[in-house]
Formats: sequence, structure tokens, C-alpha cells
Amino acid sequence: MEVGIIVKHKPDFQLFFITLCLVAFGLVMVYSSSMVYALQVVGSSSSYFFRHQLLSAGIGLTGMFILMNVPPAFFNKHARKITLVILLCLILVLIPHVGHQSQNVRRWLGPPSLLFQPSEFSLLTILIYASYIFAKRRDQIHSFKKGVIPPFLMIGLQTFLILKEPDMGTSMLLLLSGLAVMFAAGIRFRHMAVLAAFLVPVLFLFIYMQRYRAQRLLVFLHPFSPKYANQGGYQLIQSFIAIYHGGWFGKGLGRGIQPFGYLPVPHADFIFAVIVEELGLVGAFAVLLAFSFFIWRGMKIATSLEDRFSSLLAIGIVSMITWGVIINVGAVSGLLPVTGIPLPFISYGGTALIVKLWSVGILLSLSRYTRPLSLHGVEREASPIDFESMKMKQKRMRARRQNNQQSAKRS
Repeated sequence: MEVGIIVKHKPDFQLFFITLCLVAFGLVMVYSSSMVYALQVVGSSSSYFFRHQLLSAGIGLTGMFILMNVPPAFFNKHARKITLVILLCLILVLIPHVGHQSQNVRRWLGPPSLLFQPSEFSLLTILIYASYIFAKRRDQIHSFKKGVIPPFLMIGLQTFLILKEPDMGTSMLLLLSGLAVMFAAGIRFRHMAVLAAFLVPVLFLFIYMQRYRAQRLLVFLHPFSPKYANQGGYQLIQSFIAIYHGGWFGKGLGRGIQPFGYLPVPHADFIFAVIVEELGLVGAFAVLLAFSFFIWRGMKIATSLEDRFSSLLAIGIVSMITWGVIINVGAVSGLLPVTGIPLPFISYGGTALIVKLWSVGILLSLSRYTRPLSLHGVEREASPIDFESMKMKQKRMRARRQNNQQSAKRS
């Protein structure tokens, strides 16, 4: 069924509300965790990072409101163009004197006051492209040559360009999100096995090509080793200390000791450790519960869409947020190697926050074309045709009751 046939309705309010709650909580935690860092390291006011994050939240929310009113057909129609623009930006980043470099890392484009990371935008555009290809080539999905290779090549190319920046975390998130769309599209299990057999050796090759990546893996396995405790393992150890000191209810907002120069850059990728220290395991559980609710609403939207492109795109966006939470929390708690993935909506990072909010805007737009519609507060699972017929039946029933009442008065 095409998107245009489905009756348009209001976006998913629950998804909208939980997103605003996560962003608001993130702003509070960025301020709480970055006050001392802003004063001691940056030499600015205590609200320096908070103000920057607030500006990014404003841009992200504005884009979210705009995108939630853009029909999914627009992204389906312009999927190739959007992907090519971001692909060009990823190439420009790697060109000397064009891409902005900081500490041997080249990830940014634009003037110094308006820098942005194309790799963050590629997370969204690759999902749009993959959804477009798998929706268009639905009849070829079981063909490895025609249905699997073309979208995988685009995913692989963008992953490779991001690895060259280098940015292992974002490339991993892009690859996992893209594979989630491929799996949801229904590619054969043996084709997934072939891709896995190819990707695993390549992944380990990229890890051991750079010494710091291999060291991260060793630090993950032996964080308390004397060889790593004061170097690569220091951040992870401080994260463990923060979680231990947090207990059940935490030390209180703004009363944690890790932001006082112990945990490096506490407002960024390891902000979840500060959350546990200041709000305790109860606060951490509440955050994870909020993310779980977000994921549940997102998947409910995805499974209620009849248009294949829209459904795959919704699954891709939800998987991007899901993998972001899993990888970040796993790294902070020592269950996964540290990869530099921010906690969605909460960690400090302008481009990352903007892209996540714009992704939610698209997801809210998709939610306006789902099968479940609301009539007098009662949720329905009927198709648009059934919905219209139900309204006609209600009109006939009202007319019949009026006729009966008039007949009773006459008698």
C-alpha cells in the first residue's frame, strides 16, 4: 500500500514526549558534569558547555518540528541525492586544508564557528538510502548479487571513509544500523552469514592496523593491569569508581567527585558514569527505562506502517538509537570496549544531538501514517478503508437513533 493512500493523523505524542524528557535531562546532566571542566580546562564560565548544548538542542528541535511535517514520500524520492551529498562531504573531510583537523583526527567541515561532522549525518542518510533500495528492489531481495551487494557497497564505502578520519565508533554504529535494515528487509540468512564472514576479519584488521585501537581491546580485557591502569585503562577505572560510589540513590545532582578532574571529559561519552554517581542505580535504571520506552514506541510505529520504505526507515532509526545506548552503556560499565559512541540525547555533542533529533522528527513523520488511528480516544488497528467504513456506520447508527427518538415522540 502506498503512503498516499493511508489516512494522515497526528504524530505519536508519547514518542515526542519521551524525546523531550531525554533532551531536557541531558541538558541538566551536561551542566552538572561540565561545570568544573569548563572552569579549569577551558577557562570559561561554568555554563560554557551547557550553552553550546542548549544551542544544538534548539537547532535539533527546530529541525525535528519541521521534519515531522515532511511526508515520507519526500525522503523516498530524494534518497539518492541526500546520500550523494553526504558521501561528498565525507570525501571532503579527508582532503587536507578542507576538512578540519584536531589532534590527528579529521572529522569536521565548515568554518571554525560552525563546524559539523558529516559522519553523524551519514548515520541517518545511509538508513534512508538502504530503506529506499530495499523497498525498490523488493523482488530481488533474495538475490545476493542484485539485492544485497548494491546497498552493502554503499554502507561499506561510507564506513570505510569514516574509518579513515579515523572514527571507529561512528563507523561501527553505521554498519550495525545498516545491517539491521538489511536484516529487517528479509535478506537470506546465508547471505548474512557471508557478510559476517567478510566483515569480522576486516574489522579485526582495522583494529590492529592502529595501535591505539588494539590497545583499547587490551584495556577492555585487562583494565587494572599495571601496564594500562594509569594510561588507557584510567578512564574506565574512574568510571568503575563512579558507579561504585553512586550506590542505589547517588550522591546528589552536582555533588559527584568525578567531574572534579578525575574522569576525563565527563560530559561526553562517559556521562552515564556521572549519572550513576550522582543519581545512583535508581537514576540509571530510570534513564534506561526511558530509552526502553522510546525503543518500544519506535518499534510500534515501525510495525504499524504498511509502506515498506517507511517501515524499514523506522526500524533503521530505532536501531541507530538502540545500538548507541547499548554500546555507550556497555563501554561505561566495562561490558564492551570503549569506542567513543555518545549516549543519545544526553552526551555533549552538537552534531550528534542535532542528527538524533532530526531522526526523531522523521520517525514522528512516519508515525502519522501508521495503521493504528485514534477515534474518540480509542486506539484502532483497522486499515484506512475499515476506518472510513466505521465512521459511515457510526453516522448511520446516529441517524437511526434520531429517527427512533422522533418516532417515539410522535407516538
